[in-house]
Amino acid sequence: MSPRMHFKNAVHFITNRTEHQMFFLLPTKTITKLIRQWFARALKKYGDGLEIYAFIFLSNHFHLLVKDTGDSGKSPGTGGNLAAFMCYFQGNLARAVNRELGRSGTFWSGEYDDVIVEGDAELLNRYAYTLCNAVKAGLVDTADEWPGWTSLQGALSDGTYRIEMVNRTKVHNATRRGQKVDKSKFEETWTFKLTLPPFLEGKTKDERRQFIKDLLKTAEAAYRERREYKPPLGVPAIRKQRPTDRPKNPSFRPRIKVFILDEQRRREWLEGYRTFVGAYREAFDVYRKAAYKRRRPAIEWPDGSYPPGCWTPVRLKRLA
Repeated sequence: MSPRMHFKNAVHFITNRTEHQMFFLLPTKTITKLIRQWFARALKKYGDGLEIYAFIFLSNHFHLLVKDTGDSGKSPGTGGNLAAFMCYFQGNLARAVNRELGRSGTFWSGEYDDVIVEGDAELLNRYAYTLCNAVKAGLVDTADEWPGWTSLQGALSDGTYRIEMVNRTKVHNATRRGQKVDKSKFEETWTFKLTLPPFLEGKTKDERRQFIKDLLKTAEAAYRERREYKPPLGVPAIRKQRPTDRPKNPSFRPRIKVFILDEQRRREWLEGYRTFVGAYREAFDVYRKAAYKRRRPAIEWPDGSYPPGCWTPVRLKRLA
Protein backbone atom coordinates (compact mmCIF):
# COMPACT_ATOMS: atom_id res chain seq x y z
CA MET A 1 0.00 0.00 0.00
CA SER A 2 1.26 3.52 -0.78
CA PRO A 3 2.16 5.66 2.25
CA ARG A 4 -0.31 8.18 3.58
CA MET A 5 0.42 11.87 3.14
CA HIS A 6 -0.92 14.15 5.86
CA PHE A 7 -0.59 17.92 6.19
CA LYS A 8 -1.93 20.42 8.68
CA ASN A 9 -5.39 21.82 7.89
CA ALA A 10 -6.04 19.30 5.13
CA VAL A 11 -9.63 18.14 4.66
CA HIS A 12 -9.96 14.35 4.52
CA PHE A 13 -12.72 12.27 2.98
CA ILE A 14 -12.58 8.98 4.88
CA THR A 15 -14.19 5.74 3.69
CA ASN A 16 -14.07 2.15 4.86
CA ARG A 17 -16.08 -0.95 4.05
CA THR A 18 -16.89 -4.07 6.00
CA GLU A 19 -15.37 -7.45 5.19
CA HIS A 20 -16.81 -8.74 1.89
CA GLN A 21 -19.17 -5.73 2.09
CA MET A 22 -21.46 -7.64 4.45
CA PHE A 23 -24.15 -5.65 6.26
CA PHE A 24 -22.53 -5.59 9.70
CA LEU A 25 -23.60 -1.94 10.13
CA LEU A 26 -27.30 -2.48 9.43
CA PRO A 27 -29.24 0.53 10.77
CA THR A 28 -30.82 -1.30 13.69
CA LYS A 29 -31.36 0.50 16.97
CA THR A 30 -28.59 -1.44 18.71
CA ILE A 31 -25.97 -1.15 15.98
CA THR A 32 -26.67 2.57 15.51
CA LYS A 33 -26.28 3.07 19.25
CA LEU A 34 -22.89 1.35 19.22
CA ILE A 35 -21.71 3.50 16.29
CA ARG A 36 -22.77 6.70 18.03
CA GLN A 37 -21.19 5.71 21.33
CA TRP A 38 -17.78 4.72 20.00
CA PHE A 39 -17.65 7.66 17.62
CA ALA A 40 -18.26 10.08 20.47
CA ARG A 41 -15.86 8.30 22.80
CA ALA A 42 -13.12 8.27 20.14
CA LEU A 43 -13.56 12.01 19.66
CA LYS A 44 -13.31 12.52 23.42
CA LYS A 45 -10.03 10.63 23.50
CA TYR A 46 -8.39 11.64 20.20
CA GLY A 47 -10.56 14.43 18.82
CA ASP A 48 -8.29 17.38 19.61
CA GLY A 49 -7.78 19.33 16.40
CA LEU A 50 -10.38 17.36 14.42
CA GLU A 51 -13.25 19.31 12.85
CA ILE A 52 -16.14 17.06 11.82
CA TYR A 53 -18.06 18.40 8.80
CA ALA A 54 -20.26 15.45 7.84
CA PHE A 55 -20.66 11.68 8.17
CA ILE A 56 -22.96 8.83 7.22
CA PHE A 57 -23.04 5.14 8.12
CA LEU A 58 -24.60 2.76 5.62
CA SER A 59 -25.05 -0.98 6.11
CA ASN A 60 -21.63 -1.95 4.76
CA HIS A 61 -19.54 1.22 4.73
CA PHE A 62 -19.24 4.73 6.07
CA HIS A 63 -18.02 8.15 4.94
CA LEU A 64 -16.50 10.86 7.12
CA LEU A 65 -15.60 14.38 6.02
CA VAL A 66 -13.15 15.85 8.52
CA LYS A 67 -10.49 18.55 8.75
CA ASP A 68 -7.37 17.85 10.82
CA THR A 69 -6.00 21.18 12.03
CA GLY A 70 -3.00 19.51 13.61
CA ASP A 71 -3.57 21.44 16.84
CA SER A 72 -3.75 19.20 19.88
CA GLY A 73 -4.79 20.88 23.11
CA LYS A 74 -3.01 18.19 25.12
CA SER A 75 0.29 18.42 23.25
CA PRO A 76 0.52 21.65 21.22
CA GLY A 77 2.50 21.30 18.03
CA THR A 78 2.17 17.51 17.89
CA GLY A 79 -1.30 17.36 16.34
CA GLY A 80 -2.52 15.23 13.51
CA ASN A 81 -4.81 12.99 15.54
CA LEU A 82 -6.79 11.58 12.64
CA ALA A 83 -4.94 8.26 12.47
CA ALA A 84 -5.21 7.71 16.23
CA PHE A 85 -8.90 8.59 16.18
CA MET A 86 -9.61 6.19 13.32
CA CYS A 87 -7.65 3.34 14.91
CA TYR A 88 -9.47 3.71 18.23
CA PHE A 89 -12.91 4.16 16.68
CA GLN A 90 -12.72 1.36 14.12
CA GLY A 91 -11.09 -1.12 16.48
CA ASN A 92 -13.58 -0.64 19.31
CA LEU A 93 -16.59 -0.49 17.00
CA ALA A 94 -15.55 -3.73 15.30
CA ARG A 95 -15.23 -5.53 18.64
CA ALA A 96 -18.54 -4.15 19.91
CA VAL A 97 -20.51 -5.06 16.77
CA ASN A 98 -18.87 -8.49 16.54
CA ARG A 99 -19.87 -9.11 20.15
CA GLU A 100 -23.43 -8.00 19.41
CA LEU A 101 -23.65 -10.24 16.32
CA GLY A 102 -22.08 -13.20 18.08
CA ARG A 103 -19.24 -13.45 15.58
CA SER A 104 -15.47 -13.14 15.54
CA GLY A 105 -12.85 -12.48 12.91
CA THR A 106 -12.16 -9.72 10.43
CA PHE A 107 -14.65 -6.87 10.44
CA TRP A 108 -13.22 -4.25 8.07
CA SER A 109 -12.11 -5.01 4.53
CA GLY A 110 -8.78 -3.28 5.16
CA GLU A 111 -7.30 0.07 6.11
CA TYR A 112 -9.53 3.08 5.70
CA ASP A 113 -9.34 5.02 2.47
CA ASP A 114 -8.10 8.58 3.03
CA VAL A 115 -8.71 11.06 0.21
CA ILE A 116 -7.47 14.65 0.54
CA VAL A 117 -10.09 17.18 -0.58
CA GLU A 118 -8.47 20.22 -2.23
CA GLY A 119 -10.63 23.28 -2.89
CA ASP A 120 -13.92 24.91 -1.88
CA ALA A 121 -15.96 23.45 -4.75
CA GLU A 122 -14.53 20.03 -3.97
CA LEU A 123 -15.50 20.34 -0.30
CA LEU A 124 -19.07 21.28 -1.23
CA ASN A 125 -19.20 18.30 -3.61
CA ARG A 126 -18.04 15.81 -0.97
CA TYR A 127 -20.38 17.32 1.62
CA ALA A 128 -23.41 16.72 -0.58
CA TYR A 129 -22.07 13.29 -1.58
CA THR A 130 -21.78 12.27 2.07
CA LEU A 131 -25.24 13.38 3.16
CA CYS A 132 -26.89 11.91 0.03
CA ASN A 133 -24.91 8.68 -0.07
CA ALA A 134 -27.93 6.52 0.71
CA VAL A 135 -29.74 8.10 -2.24
CA LYS A 136 -26.76 7.53 -4.51
CA ALA A 137 -26.68 3.87 -3.42
CA GLY A 138 -30.33 3.44 -4.43
CA LEU A 139 -31.49 2.72 -0.89
CA VAL A 140 -33.87 5.66 -0.41
CA ASP A 141 -35.20 8.55 -2.49
CA THR A 142 -34.25 11.40 -0.15
CA ALA A 143 -31.41 11.82 2.33
CA ASP A 144 -33.70 12.28 5.33
CA GLU A 145 -35.31 8.85 4.74
CA TRP A 146 -32.14 6.93 5.62
CA PRO A 147 -32.77 5.26 9.04
CA GLY A 148 -29.08 4.94 9.95
CA TRP A 149 -26.84 7.50 11.62
CA THR A 150 -25.97 10.55 9.56
CA SER A 151 -24.92 14.11 10.34
CA LEU A 152 -27.91 15.52 8.44
CA GLN A 153 -30.01 15.94 11.60
CA GLY A 154 -27.18 17.78 13.32
CA ALA A 155 -26.51 19.96 10.28
CA LEU A 156 -30.13 21.10 10.23
CA SER A 157 -30.04 21.93 13.96
CA ASP A 158 -27.24 23.35 16.10
CA GLY A 159 -24.92 20.40 15.37
CA THR A 160 -24.56 19.30 19.00
CA TYR A 161 -24.60 15.63 20.00
CA ARG A 162 -24.89 14.28 23.54
CA ILE A 163 -24.34 10.54 23.73
CA GLU A 164 -24.53 8.35 26.82
CA MET A 165 -22.53 5.18 27.24
CA VAL A 166 -21.52 2.79 30.02
CA ASN A 167 -17.76 2.91 30.52
CA ARG A 168 -16.99 -0.80 30.18
CA THR A 169 -13.38 -0.32 31.27
CA LYS A 170 -14.46 1.10 34.62
CA VAL A 171 -17.08 -1.64 35.00
CA HIS A 172 -14.43 -4.29 34.33
CA ASN A 173 -12.05 -2.79 36.87
CA ALA A 174 -14.84 -2.68 39.45
CA THR A 175 -15.98 -6.28 38.88
CA ARG A 176 -12.70 -8.14 38.30
CA ARG A 177 -12.71 -9.33 41.93
CA GLY A 178 -16.12 -10.87 41.50
CA GLN A 179 -18.05 -7.97 42.98
CA LYS A 180 -21.49 -7.12 41.63
CA VAL A 181 -21.97 -3.51 40.63
CA ASP A 182 -24.72 -1.31 39.27
CA LYS A 183 -23.66 -0.57 35.69
CA SER A 184 -25.85 2.51 35.57
CA LYS A 185 -23.44 4.19 37.99
CA PHE A 186 -20.73 3.95 35.33
CA GLU A 187 -22.72 5.71 32.62
CA GLU A 188 -20.93 8.70 31.13
CA THR A 189 -21.94 11.37 28.62
CA TRP A 190 -19.79 12.37 25.66
CA THR A 191 -20.53 15.56 23.77
CA PHE A 192 -19.29 16.80 20.42
CA LYS A 193 -20.40 19.37 17.87
CA LEU A 194 -20.22 19.51 14.10
CA THR A 195 -17.97 22.19 12.63
CA LEU A 196 -19.53 24.53 10.11
CA PRO A 197 -17.88 24.06 6.70
CA PRO A 198 -16.61 27.31 5.13
CA PHE A 199 -19.56 27.60 2.73
CA LEU A 200 -21.97 27.83 5.71
CA GLU A 201 -20.02 30.34 7.76
CA GLY A 202 -21.57 33.78 8.14
CA LYS A 203 -25.09 32.49 7.49
CA THR A 204 -27.94 32.58 9.99
CA LYS A 205 -29.42 29.33 11.27
CA ASP A 206 -32.37 29.62 8.88
CA GLU A 207 -30.08 30.46 5.96
CA ARG A 208 -27.89 27.43 6.72
CA ARG A 209 -30.91 25.13 6.83
CA GLN A 210 -32.23 26.44 3.53
CA PHE A 211 -28.80 26.20 1.89
CA ILE A 212 -28.43 22.56 2.97
CA LYS A 213 -31.97 21.67 1.85
CA ASP A 214 -31.40 23.25 -1.57
CA LEU A 215 -28.03 21.50 -1.89
CA LEU A 216 -29.55 18.11 -1.05
CA LYS A 217 -32.50 18.62 -3.36
CA THR A 218 -30.16 19.19 -6.28
CA ALA A 219 -27.90 16.24 -5.38
CA GLU A 220 -30.83 13.87 -4.80
CA ALA A 221 -32.33 14.74 -8.18
CA ALA A 222 -28.98 14.08 -9.88
CA TYR A 223 -28.58 10.69 -8.19
CA ARG A 224 -32.14 9.61 -9.02
CA GLU A 225 -31.54 10.56 -12.64
CA ARG A 226 -28.26 8.65 -12.64
CA ARG A 227 -30.04 5.46 -11.61
CA GLU A 228 -32.66 6.12 -14.31
CA TYR A 229 -35.39 6.75 -11.73
CA LYS A 230 -35.49 3.13 -10.64
CA PRO A 231 -37.40 2.71 -7.33
CA PRO A 232 -35.13 2.63 -4.26
CA LEU A 233 -34.77 -0.49 -2.14
CA GLY A 234 -36.77 1.23 0.60
CA VAL A 235 -36.57 1.20 4.39
CA PRO A 236 -38.86 -1.86 4.92
CA ALA A 237 -36.64 -4.02 2.69
CA ILE A 238 -33.50 -2.68 4.37
CA ARG A 239 -34.80 -3.68 7.80
CA LYS A 240 -35.41 -7.24 6.57
CA GLN A 241 -31.76 -7.72 5.60
CA ARG A 242 -29.41 -9.80 7.72
CA PRO A 243 -25.89 -8.79 8.84
CA THR A 244 -24.37 -11.58 6.74
CA ASP A 245 -26.14 -10.44 3.57
CA ARG A 246 -24.20 -8.48 0.98
CA PRO A 247 -25.02 -6.48 -2.18
CA LYS A 248 -25.91 -8.47 -5.27
CA ASN A 249 -23.50 -6.33 -7.26
CA PRO A 250 -20.74 -5.19 -4.88
CA SER A 251 -18.95 -2.01 -5.91
CA PHE A 252 -15.19 -2.10 -6.37
CA ARG A 253 -13.56 1.21 -7.17
CA PRO A 254 -9.88 2.09 -7.39
CA ARG A 255 -8.60 4.16 -4.51
CA ILE A 256 -7.61 7.73 -5.17
CA LYS A 257 -5.36 9.99 -3.11
CA VAL A 258 -6.91 13.37 -3.85
CA PHE A 259 -10.26 14.77 -4.92
CA ILE A 260 -9.80 17.74 -7.26
CA LEU A 261 -12.33 18.64 -9.94
CA ASP A 262 -9.88 20.47 -12.20
CA GLU A 263 -7.85 17.95 -14.19
CA GLN A 264 -4.72 20.12 -14.50
CA ARG A 265 -4.60 20.82 -10.77
CA ARG A 266 -5.14 17.15 -10.05
CA ARG A 267 -2.20 16.12 -12.27
CA GLU A 268 0.05 18.68 -10.58
CA TRP A 269 -0.95 17.45 -7.14
CA LEU A 270 -0.35 13.81 -8.08
CA GLU A 271 3.11 14.69 -9.41
CA GLY A 272 3.95 16.10 -5.98
CA TYR A 273 2.56 12.97 -4.38
CA ARG A 274 4.78 10.74 -6.51
CA THR A 275 7.81 12.71 -5.30
CA PHE A 276 6.59 12.22 -1.73
CA VAL A 277 6.21 8.45 -2.24
CA GLY A 278 9.72 8.21 -3.65
CA ALA A 279 11.19 10.02 -0.63
CA TYR A 280 9.20 7.84 1.76
CA ARG A 281 10.32 4.59 0.14
CA GLU A 282 13.96 5.69 0.28
CA ALA A 283 13.60 6.43 3.99
CA PHE A 284 11.76 3.16 4.58
CA ASP A 285 14.52 1.22 2.83
CA VAL A 286 17.08 2.71 5.23
CA TYR A 287 14.74 1.91 8.14
CA ARG A 288 14.27 -1.69 6.99
CA LYS A 289 17.99 -2.33 6.60
CA ALA A 290 18.75 -0.77 9.98
CA ALA A 291 16.05 -2.86 11.65
CA TYR A 292 17.54 -6.00 10.12
CA LYS A 293 20.93 -5.09 11.63
CA ARG A 294 19.31 -3.89 14.87
CA ARG A 295 20.60 -0.37 14.48
CA ARG A 296 19.00 3.03 14.99
CA PRO A 297 20.28 5.39 12.31
CA ALA A 298 18.95 8.93 11.90
CA ILE A 299 16.24 8.72 9.26
CA GLU A 300 14.80 11.80 7.60
CA TRP A 301 11.20 10.96 6.85
CA PRO A 302 9.42 13.27 4.37
CA ASP A 303 7.14 15.95 5.79
CA GLY A 304 3.60 14.74 6.33
CA SER A 305 4.49 11.03 6.42
CA TYR A 306 3.78 8.43 9.07
CA PRO A 307 6.93 6.53 10.10
CA PRO A 308 6.26 2.84 10.93
CA GLY A 309 4.40 2.45 14.20
CA CYS A 310 3.53 6.17 14.49
CA TRP A 311 0.03 7.65 14.77
CA THR A 312 1.11 11.24 14.20
CA PRO A 313 2.74 12.49 10.99
CA VAL A 314 6.18 14.07 10.74
CA ARG A 315 6.39 17.87 11.13
CA LEU A 316 2.96 19.00 10.01
CA LYS A 317 3.01 21.66 7.30
CA ARG A 318 0.30 22.99 5.07
CA LEU A 319 0.33 21.59 1.56
CA ALA A 320 1.16 24.36 -0.91
